[in-house]
Amino acid sequence: MHHVLKNVANFRRFVVAMLVVAFATTSVHAPAEAIVYTGTPDLALTAALLKAGGGAGHFSSFKLFGVVTKGLTAKEAAKLTNQFGAGDVKDTFAVFDYAIDDVVRIVTAKHIALPPASPDPADSKALAVALYKAGTTTTGNWDVGYMLEHLITHPIHHVIMHDIDAKFGAKKNEVFHIVLSQMMDDLAIAYKNA
Repeated sequence: MHHVLKNVANFRRFVVAMLVVAFATTSVHAPAEAIVYTGTPDLALTAALLKAGGGAGHFSSFKLFGVVTKGLTAKEAAKLTNQFGAGDVKDTFAVFDYAIDDVVRIVTAKHIALPPASPDPADSKALAVALYKAGTTTTGNWDVGYMLEHLITHPIHHVIMHDIDAKFGAKKNEVFHIVLSQMMDDLAIAYKNA
């Protein structure tokens, strides 16, 4: 009987260990998709995003949000706030500001010159469509990381994610991805129906 109880206890430990492994491998630290973009970055689009947000040293993701949601800004802000809460939306803008400031810091340190902005940063629809296209993976899903890799390369994307985690924590980084993804999906629908 003792042998049977010992086997049951070992089986329970095994099940618990397997559940821990399953949870750890599907936690928020794992990317939503294992798809990476390793092609040439679209630095003209990077320049357009930066200019639409106020430029290097003055970038505001909220200003960029106002550009890409032109005519829809109040409605989209209310939708995101109702869906995620004011705190998560505020954190998303703070993380996005930091990410772009980090991009500028890295690009400057690496002496990477940005070409003229394209599309026109004042063209709300063209900029939103270009950013959506840059973030659309080969599976047809939009992903923040994939967009960043189109803008600045896969290795720099990883540096930025590490820096965000160090400054804000993994949870706020995850929220940034979720809220920004929802906003971009909303814009894709809005501009498709416009």
